[in-house]
Amino acid sequence: MSRNIIITGGDDGLGKAIAKLLSEKNNVITISKTEENAMKISKEIPRAECYTCDVTKPEEVNNTIKTIIGNQGDIDILINNAGVWLAGDLTENTYEQINNCIDVNTKGPIYMTKAILPNMYESGHGLIINVCSQASFDSDDFSTVYNASKWAMRGFNRSIQKDVSKKGIKVTGFYPGFMQTNIFKKAGNDYDTSTGLEVEKVAKAIEFIINCDDDVIIPEFGIKDIENY
Repeated sequence: MSRNIIITGGDDGLGKAIAKLLSEKNNVITISKTEENAMKISKEIPRAECYTCDVTKPEEVNNTIKTIIGNQGDIDILINNAGVWLAGDLTENTYEQINNCIDVNTKGPIYMTKAILPNMYESGHGLIINVCSQASFDSDDFSTVYNASKWAMRGFNRSIQKDVSKKGIKVTGFYPGFMQTNIFKKAGNDYDTSTGLEVEKVAKAIEFIINCDDDVIIPEFGIKDIENY
């Protein structure tokens, strides 16, 4: 059965790997921050529908979700994957960096969830997967704000799961470990990610979650590379 699946940050790293895998049997809708990235992913994954939206802007989020529903119909699955990295001692982080980290990693998924829930309530079903991090459990050194943003998302997952389950909606907190992505490079940190999880393997875990029976909920799902356990 083909499902309508929205993936934020679907133009790079894990998001792109998820989009490629799920687009084989589903109607995948990727959300990128820039038109350039949206155009890029539309060429790499021709079967995906690509939209541009800044997930940190509530009005933009609401308008985009309304447009997607109008064009694609009811949304079955939302994967909140967009995220940014911020390292360094707190005293070294600028207020702009702090705001951006919290806005993208914490507020963005909350805004997207708020925007999509009315449609899921009306249809009586839905799955929301919030891609968090192992930093939601064990904080990384010298990345205080990033850790806080991910701990906040774990709290959000726990807080909303029971409420929405009464209306047939499932929420899964997804917690991958160190991965081979560009998230560090984009933040100006030249970390060696060669020992991290391959995003294609992590995408398979996401596929497992969405293929579970409708009456089964996975509250939390963690995945790590055995060499970095």
